[in-house]
Amino acid sequence: MKRCRYIFILTILGVFILSALTGCRLEETEETKIKDLDYTICDESKLPDALVELIHEKRKEPFKLTYRTKDYLYIVVGYGAQDRTDLNVTMTELYLTKNAIFVDTDLVAVEDTTLEDNLVSYPWIAVKCELYDVEVNFR
Repeated sequence: MKRCRYIFILTILGVFILSALTGCRLEETEETKIKDLDYTICDESKLPDALVELIHEKRKEPFKLTYRTKDYLYIVVGYGAQDRTDLNVTMTELYLTKNAIFVDTDLVAVEDTTLEDNLVSYPWIAVKCELYDVEVNFR
């Protein structure tokens, strides 16, 4: 009886391990640009409510996230708490490859802004683009 139970447990464990291994795959991400993507920079009023909540939850630390709706892909990059208010996030690259979207942003200081003491900002950028069924790679 114990031997049958032992064999049964080993069989189930073996099936589980095999199914887990066959579900995993290593795919190389192609970086050759097919095309630059058109996008719209969105402020909070143009974002889905659930995405705005996510941004507010994560904004104190640097973050990168994607959010998909039925029609659009939203890409959001935040730089966490900053001890200055003269910073903006710019999109430097957003392009499609064979199997991925590549995103690159930069945090830049606005030249004509005066610094104010003891203020904290949470700079982030959210862009909306066409929905693609590929992974998003942040640089």
